[in-house]
Amino acid sequence: IRNLIRHASNGFDRSTADPCLYMKKETNGSPIILVLYVDDRLIAGNHHNILQELKCKLKYAFSMKDLGNAENILGIRIRRDRQIKLLFVSQDKYIEKVLERFQMTGAKPSSITRKASITHNPKDKEETEKMQAIPYASGCGSLMYVMVSTRPDIAYGIGVVRRFMSQPGQSHWAAIKSILDISKALGKEHFYGKGDLNLPCYFDSDMAGDVDTRKSTYGYIYTLAGGDICSVNAATNRCTCYRILAYPATEASKEAIWLTRLRSELGLPKQIPVLHCDNQIVICLAKNPVHHERTKHIDIHYHFIREVIEDGQIQLVKIDTTENPADCLTSVYQRHFTNNVVSYSNLAPFKWEVVGIKGPLGFFD
Repeated sequence: IRNLIRHASNGFDRSTADPCLYMKKETNGSPIILVLYVDDRLIAGNHHNILQELKCKLKYAFSMKDLGNAENILGIRIRRDRQIKLLFVSQDKYIEKVLERFQMTGAKPSSITRKASITHNPKDKEETEKMQAIPYASGCGSLMYVMVSTRPDIAYGIGVVRRFMSQPGQSHWAAIKSILDISKALGKEHFYGKGDLNLPCYFDSDMAGDVDTRKSTYGYIYTLAGGDICSVNAATNRCTCYRILAYPATEASKEAIWLTRLRSELGLPKQIPVLHCDNQIVICLAKNPVHHERTKHIDIHYHFIREVIEDGQIQLVKIDTTENPADCLTSVYQRHFTNNVVSYSNLAPFKWEVVGIKGPLGFFD
């Protein structure tokens, strides 16, 4: 495919950061970007005539149908407002289809608190057989795609319900339906264009938050042009407090290096990513390489962030907890600072006031 594209489009080079991304610079310095995903293609550029010429060349080499301006790809709807220079992406149509599949089109958001733990697993054979007829894995997978693509605010809830894929109970299924309700009610679109082209990152961790295993959870979010472009929610093993705090910093710094390389290939000006953390201990230990008797047990792997800070590849700064959007990846989102987080990070124009609950994930304890 790479050779065909390079031959058909006269000199497109594949990105070293992402093998599905091809780029070419015109004589005037204007870039053309070609993105491939299986049999779907997106082309971006500044000059309409050049894009049309490229389409003709690709049609000659591939069996391709021109769908015009990008409006929908992989279940993600794209809308542009050229007057205010904003780009909107959403999955409202995809969410509606998921609700139809599970016969929940008429459902309304509930204020009932949902609990999900191993104590809610099926208690007998009858309940187990009943749950086998429920598409629990399908519902969880559908929500995970929404979470990864456009809705990082449901990441914590998905992280909880996916722990019970092997033996789900009725309470777990009720939690999935609650997330579906909230996905429909909250946040129609993500928008990009009101922020700058820096790469701010926000990360957070929750020590021993899993009530069943006492494992910890961490997460981080990267934003660009006012909207999130990358978010991660994951669990870690039981370990000491600093390792739980240092691990997301290390993982986020790796992502920063990759995103910086991708930015440079796209021709964007080189800027040092800024990582925001609400824990002063992590910042002090990351910036001060002095060994301490209480940190000798920590593996070198967790000190990777020290090296990239010393090399000037990233910056690590303090942020207030109430302004850290990554908090929604690790714990229940509390309503009293939800609006502050959203307005600070410009993640999306969510309509929080339409739901009478604590927050978008208020159904978990």
